[in-house]
Amino acid sequence: MRNKYSAIFLIPLFFWNPVHADKNLDSAVEEKTMCDPSEQIYFSCPVGEKIISVCASGNYSPETGYVKYRFGYPGKSEFEYPKNSAPPSDKFSISDSFGGNVSTVILKFRSGKFTYVVFQSAVSGVYVRKDGKTIGSLLCDAGQYSHISPMAKRGIKTVAPNDDD
Repeated sequence: MRNKYSAIFLIPLFFWNPVHADKNLDSAVEEKTMCDPSEQIYFSCPVGEKIISVCASGNYSPETGYVKYRFGYPGKSEFEYPKNSAPPSDKFSISDSFGGNVSTVILKFRSGKFTYVVFQSAVSGVYVRKDGKTIGSLLCDAGQYSHISPMAKRGIKTVAPNDDD
């Protein structure tokens, strides 16, 4: 005697299409960052064909490990700060800013006369300031690391937000 439920289990197999199954696998592919495999990803997002990344290693406090900002094409950094791998205590700062219903996490560093501000809010990105004026900005495309990791707050010196942000 045939089981009346056997036809029900065969129907999904009949409609399953392996072409569509491969598309679902694409979303599981790891997003490219500028971080080395041994580094933690504090932040990363694509901006067109380039990538903005904040990477860390051994950064358990502002006095340990290192944090680096990198910008460029996958595998080819156009800008890296700092050049050496020293603790971030006097190089990077992080703050939370609240205004109305919007909260923003701000990660900053100075390189020469320029202040770089990586931000995460309703949108994420980076802007660059010189002499108190914004001279450039990039907004992130959608990405899985476009929120600043909570681990960054453990390893980077926390400061109060200021008008320069």
